[in-house]
Amino acid sequence: MAVLTQTKVATAASIALRALSYIFLRWIIPALVFTLFAIYVPALISSYRNEPKCDLVDEVDVMITETAVEGENAVENETQPEERGGRSANGDKEVVADDVTIRETISIENRPLNAWQTLLTGAPNPRSLALTLGALLLNGLCVGFVADRLFRERYYPNDGLSFVRVGYVSEKEAKLLIREPDQSKMPVSVEVRIKDPQPPFDNPLWQSAGGVRWTTNDTDYTAVVTVPLRHPKRRTYEWRTSNNHSGEFTVPPPAGHAEDTNYGPFTFLSTSCIVPRLPYNPFDHPLSIPGFKHLAKVLPSLNAQFMLFLGDFIYADVPRYWDKSTAYYREKYRQIYASPDWPAVGQNLSWIHVLDDHEIANDWSANSTGVYDKAIDPFYRYQAALNPPPAPQAGARTARAGNTAYFAFTQGPASFFLLDTRSFRSSNALPTDDANKTMLGPDQLADLLAWLRRPEPKGVKWKIVASSVPFTKNWPVNGKDTWGGFLAERRKVLEVMWDVASRGVGVVVLSGDRHEFAATKFPPPEDGAWPESATVWEFSVSPLSQFYTPFPTYKQTDREDVLVKYIHKGNSKFGAITIENLEGGEQSSLKYRLFIDGAEVWNTVVLSPPPVVGGKSSGSIQMWDSKIAKSLPTVDYEAKRIGFVIVENTPFDDPNRTKELLERIGPIRVTHYGGFYDFTPNLAMADTAYTNEALPPHTDTTYFTEPAGLQAFHLLSHQPAPGASADEAAVSGGKTVLVDGFQAARFLQQIDKPAWTTLTKVAVPWHASGNAGITIAPDKLYPVLELRGQLGPNGVHRIRWNNADRGVVPFNWTETPQMWYKAARKWNELLSREDFQCWLQLEPGKVLIFDNWRVLHGRSAFTGIRRICGGYINRDDFISRWRNTNYKREEVIDRVLG
Repeated sequence: MAVLTQTKVATAASIALRALSYIFLRWIIPALVFTLFAIYVPALISSYRNEPKCDLVDEVDVMITETAVEGENAVENETQPEERGGRSANGDKEVVADDVTIRETISIENRPLNAWQTLLTGAPNPRSLALTLGALLLNGLCVGFVADRLFRERYYPNDGLSFVRVGYVSEKEAKLLIREPDQSKMPVSVEVRIKDPQPPFDNPLWQSAGGVRWTTNDTDYTAVVTVPLRHPKRRTYEWRTSNNHSGEFTVPPPAGHAEDTNYGPFTFLSTSCIVPRLPYNPFDHPLSIPGFKHLAKVLPSLNAQFMLFLGDFIYADVPRYWDKSTAYYREKYRQIYASPDWPAVGQNLSWIHVLDDHEIANDWSANSTGVYDKAIDPFYRYQAALNPPPAPQAGARTARAGNTAYFAFTQGPASFFLLDTRSFRSSNALPTDDANKTMLGPDQLADLLAWLRRPEPKGVKWKIVASSVPFTKNWPVNGKDTWGGFLAERRKVLEVMWDVASRGVGVVVLSGDRHEFAATKFPPPEDGAWPESATVWEFSVSPLSQFYTPFPTYKQTDREDVLVKYIHKGNSKFGAITIENLEGGEQSSLKYRLFIDGAEVWNTVVLSPPPVVGGKSSGSIQMWDSKIAKSLPTVDYEAKRIGFVIVENTPFDDPNRTKELLERIGPIRVTHYGGFYDFTPNLAMADTAYTNEALPPHTDTTYFTEPAGLQAFHLLSHQPAPGASADEAAVSGGKTVLVDGFQAARFLQQIDKPAWTTLTKVAVPWHASGNAGITIAPDKLYPVLELRGQLGPNGVHRIRWNNADRGVVPFNWTETPQMWYKAARKWNELLSREDFQCWLQLEPGKVLIFDNWRVLHGRSAFTGIRRICGGYINRDDFISRWRNTNYKREEVIDRVLG
């Protein structure tokens, strides 16, 4: 019997309803559940009423009888026996006649029940009302679950919510958010005390810490109380309020002091994305948050300082965008804080927040338009008002209406910058490589780069950038909403990050948003501009309580963004980051632990780069060799920042203009040659520098306890000698050679470790005694390669190399003079290699300034008279001028005081 159309409709609607109900309850993807149910019910009723309970069975039996006919008549039949099915016997023909008898029997039979088919598909069963009602009940339950998830939290009362949560906690103060709509409980007072007082200096008594006189609807009955902390050491404080809330918080270690034994490792957490009752459980509280339960289970063992929450604390548009008013957005925040699972993770833990799209609307890129102001109001009241201070460089600048949405702070061994990736971004519709497309806006970008470049207090080994969206471009699905859609700006940020890491501070990006986990590293280009140790890392993790992506979506496309680990499954994911400075304080370890559904499933350890100073951009080391001669680093004479460069457009008609240039860098050092020098070849000076001879690569003033830090040469003129013949009128030679000593030292260590070790251990005498009455020598013997301080790669601090200034190599039993000369010969061979040497011709108007602790210089022989001016500058004076030129006075003082 043909299946009725109503039955087909009911079956299709039932299957689709159940599938979409599952999807809705599991992943909160909008579903037409109620429409399908409306289609399903009448189709089910109509099908049940109209489809018969029995099947009509029509059986037909066919009987065939064969009769053989013999005789002459068979001859007249033109059909051959073979064609008629007959047979031949003894040469006679036979004809076969078929007699067909048809018997038809019609009966009525009950249709099979097919109980499982009815219950699984939801199709009606006209023979069984119970099974049909069972199918209807199952689909009704699906619709009921969807309705429960959709409406129950919406109408759960939370206007009267009273709670207190801990915000940002610094060394000197802690912020508490108080919400109290019941004015009969006003004023609300706050008291604190040290949890485990240590006599005789700790006060064990409760002390008043301020309070709130009243609250109003203007702030959704919220207020912030700042609790001053007077104890100089790290302590855990208990707090309580007069409206019956209590908890505790722990003061962080001072900036740069996480290595102290009394502070121990520094741990904080990171994740994003919260939606109540997901995955769905009909027996859960209307505001239950399963991810909070997983976090609460492991939180006591983590000893975390704070939670760095990277956006989507609320989902304004999930499961449905009910309203676009400020009151609606406020209600969404209250629902999270009213959850019975919140106190276990919020009463005793500081939470710091970043803004993302679902606090406004999905994939928000409207640049502070539309509902932004209505959405940002409760974000500021409930989240940002308790955050750290605005980014230092921002000053009075704010994100919108006085409510700053990006922040910076430093605690223990790390400095943090919390980005606002939504308020200022360009439209996602623009091309990904558009040079003018911005994620941060010009002001925030400038603040971020300034924060990256700024020096940090001693002991701060990490810069942590918190981004609500992933930094990697390896998520192609909806990739324009990530930094993958802003590649030009991302490149600017990455280059500064590589600079920072090149000078010994690790850079890590923490992000969320994608409901997956991925660890990615960003190695610097292989062109040698940055060392491999400058690699930047990203750990992207979410959700804390939401759906997870059912299918993998992360895909590495090139060697720019390198996959380390990827896991897409898990409804609750967060990371625990533990930083611990290593013994000696030169490097630090960052351990990342990934927790999924309350269990640790993966971890890795990253070391901060070796510390270095000087060089490219804001201070990183950039190795170079002979190829640098094709693109010499230059700046204009009027520039305010001077480094290892050729200063162009310097006036050369008056040497005093060169002197003024050097004094802008630092005071000119006075030696036995005088201060600022202006000379021509002069044999009376008893120094090879005052001759026309070629000079091999060397460093100057090796005979001082502290050799000159910077050295400058400015060729004012190169003319024939007085009385020169016509053949001698054409001057020639005098090209300058430069060698990167750090590069040569690193190469020596790679190819001949014993030679490198000898040159770092054997201290030799250095002296200047060519002039009568002058015998200068340092306070002690020094090796060619000094390792203390670690300014360069491989721990090289300073290079002393000038064979004309060297005394007798001393003898000891571990490194003999023969060993030293063998190592020195190898070292000299490296300095003489063409691929290590950069040759350039000094010219009037171009001042060469170089680091005398690192760069070896020499020259070729020349004819004629060269007039050269220049001078020495102490390294400490140069560093002081550089710091005070590029950073605020307060930042410099913090750095030098430690």
